[in-house]
Order: sequence, then C-alpha cells, then structure tokens
Amino acid sequence: RKARQYYLLYRELLGKFGHLRNSSGFTWNLHTHQSAGYPLIMGLQKSSCFGFDLKIYVYETEFSATPVICSQGMFADEVFVHQFMLHSSCRTENPAEADFFYVPIYASCVMSKKNKYAPEMDAWYTKLVTEKLPYFDDQGGRDHIFLWSSETYSFPSWSDYIADSLFLSVESVPIHCSDFDAFWNYTEETAEEFGAKCHHCRWCFNGWKDLVIPGFVEQWSIEKMKYLEKPHSERNYTACYFGADSDALLIYQYANATVRNDLHNFSKRTNFSIGYRFKRITDYFKRIGLCHFCFAPKGVGYWSNRLYEILFAGCIPVILSDDIGLPFGDFVDWGSFSLKWPMSEAGPALAEHLEWLVAERKDRVRHMHEAVLRNRCWFDYNSQNPSCSPYVGILRYLQRKKLATPWSQGRTWDFASAPARSPRNRTMSMGENHGGTMGAWEI
Repeated sequence: RKARQYYLLYRELLGKFGHLRNSSGFTWNLHTHQSAGYPLIMGLQKSSCFGFDLKIYVYETEFSATPVICSQGMFADEVFVHQFMLHSSCRTENPAEADFFYVPIYASCVMSKKNKYAPEMDAWYTKLVTEKLPYFDDQGGRDHIFLWSSETYSFPSWSDYIADSLFLSVESVPIHCSDFDAFWNYTEETAEEFGAKCHHCRWCFNGWKDLVIPGFVEQWSIEKMKYLEKPHSERNYTACYFGADSDALLIYQYANATVRNDLHNFSKRTNFSIGYRFKRITDYFKRIGLCHFCFAPKGVGYWSNRLYEILFAGCIPVILSDDIGLPFGDFVDWGSFSLKWPMSEAGPALAEHLEWLVAERKDRVRHMHEAVLRNRCWFDYNSQNPSCSPYVGILRYLQRKKLATPWSQGRTWDFASAPARSPRNRTMSMGENHGGTMGAWEI
C-alpha cells in the first residue's frame, strides 16, 4: 500500500514538474528494474480475460503479501501471474461460481529473502493446504492452481497433499531431493551432497494436467536487449555463448550439464563468440544482439532462463537440453525459430552445421530470425499484446481444462439446498469463437 502511494505521488510530480528534469540536468527516474511492472503489481492496471469464459478465485496467503519486493529476478513470474489473476476480469470473488482457484505463493522470493529452509516451508505449505484453503476438498484439489518458478517444487511433501492439483511450472522434469536443503542451501563445498541426494523426477510433472510456463525476464532487460539488437543483415557472429561450466561451478558436474564445457571448446572457431560471463550485463546484451545463433544449454535444471533472454536479443536459440519442456508447445511453433540438438553431440558437427546454415541457407536463417521477433511476445510478462502474452497462453490452457475435466457438484444435496458448487457452463464446442481474440486459438 505504501509503495502504491509513493508511486502515485511520483507520477503526479512527474506530470507536474517532469519538464524541469532535462533543463536542470536531473536524470534520475523510476524506470529501472521492474518499474514497468508497477502498474500491474500495484493494482493500477486492470487486465482482460481476453475473451475466455473463465472464473478464477484468488486466495490470499501470507507468502504473497510483498509483490514489489519480490518482483525482480528470474523467479518473478510467481508475482506477475498472481497479480494478473488478481486484477483480471477473469477473477471472481464468489467461490461458488469459480472454475479454478489460484493459490499465490512467492516461494522463491520468500526462501531467498527471508531465509526459509525446507522443513519450515514444508510445514507452512502443509498447514496452508489442510487448514487455510476452504474450497480445496470440494474437488479434491483438482481445480486448485500452484505455480513453481524454479527447477524444484518448494513444497517437499507436495505429493502427499496436492498431487492432483494443477501446476504451472518452468520445469517439466523438476529436481527432487531426499534432503531439499541440499538444493536450497547449495554451496561449492556441498556440490557432492547435491549429487548424492538430488535427481530429476520424471513423474513429478504430469503433462496431462500441468503446464510449462516461461521464466521471467525483467522489462528493463528486455528493453535494453531490443535497443541493442542488430537486424539480421548486420549480425556478424555465427554463434555465441557466455556462461559458467563445471570448471567454474562444480554443481554442473553433478547436474549432468557438462554440455557447457563442450561449448567452451568452440571458443577458437572463427565468428564464434564463446566465454564466461561478462562483467557488465549490458556488454552481454550487446554481444548476443550481434549473433545469429545463441546456445541455450542445460543448467541445474533442464529449463534455462537464458532461452528466454536470447529471444529478446533477436538471437535464434540452439537448445542443448534433451528433456526441456517448452512453453505453449501445442500452438507455438518452436521449430520455426529455434534448433534443438542432442546434448551428447555438442561437438564440431554442430558448429559446422551452424556455419553451413549462415553461409548456404541465408533465407532460412532470416526467416527464423523473423519468427523469433514474432513469437517472443509469448514469453514477455509485460506484454500488452491482447493476443500474445504468457497470460493468454495460461488462460488458453485453463479454458481447455475447464472444457475437458469432469467436476463434482458435491457429495449430497436435496430440493431445499442446491449443490455446493453449481455445474460449470460447459456447453462450448472446441472450436467456438468466444469473442475478443479467442477465435484465433481454436481451442
């Protein structure tokens, strides 16, 4: 509430005295980091339901009370999706008419900023589900939505309590640990412990009910990358990669991410720009804006936020993560703007293939670059495009779930008392135009 008051005061002062800034040499402004998202996360920007026939009830939880503090960094999708749901015309405050129930938890932020560890988080989640979600048992949790913004689920005992709930997750093969603090409290000295206690869980994510969503890229980064990116005809590097490998971070050795080491073997190839991280992030943005292709290798998880970053630099991703789950793959044509190559074959043949594409298939590379520019709005949580944003993708998924899922109307009822939950409006055909932009999706 305080942040909202100060932000409104800033906008008022800017409106009255903004003309004095340049004349006085005053250059400071609020447009840094996540300021572009403040209207949404402060409730000043109402969101559409984009023509979808959905009613979503949004809970209040203890760990979703600090949206401004938690709105920065690669895990901030947990904030932005919540705030979108909260201020969307999809929202209902009447649980009896709700199709879905969104449970907002800024888990990654709380764990990092408030030093919450696995046992405490587990106890908190357990109490939340068993005592503070009054509508959870109506459908056995099947209509409740939880979001996971990192490669591991922040509720270690999730399978005992919310296994049938809907998951929005950046990772489709999440990391499961016999001792979750081996992951959350990782240091270089405990890398071997991570390797012994953690593994990729192939049953934790269920593609029949769950959805892969994009990681979060801050708006200031997106704007800077778009500003620095060069058009296709002016890109002079065949391929680029800048990041750590197992020589720099031991955890990658145990996370089966040695493909990163293989990429560093390309460092001496002509027109390849390969190395460790730039000291200045804007130098990194400038460099990848000069590249035709950018490598997106496996990290600790199969997902990588690097994949989304490079799209905003106009770079064609070369995905080197065998079991990565890609967002919105049922309608976004990833093959039109990216390449996917086996991790075990990240050697000379890959480099030669990219060189051949740039030299001999110039039109194909140009078309892929154009497709990057067309499709990257699907991964921009600040997108104002009413037909292309992560929110449209999420609502599209929920619309399909609503139409396909049988719902219970409760255990008992009689003529004097209606069912606890009235039946959903489920009369729409799978190809019906629902108004707005829905006709384009043909769900």
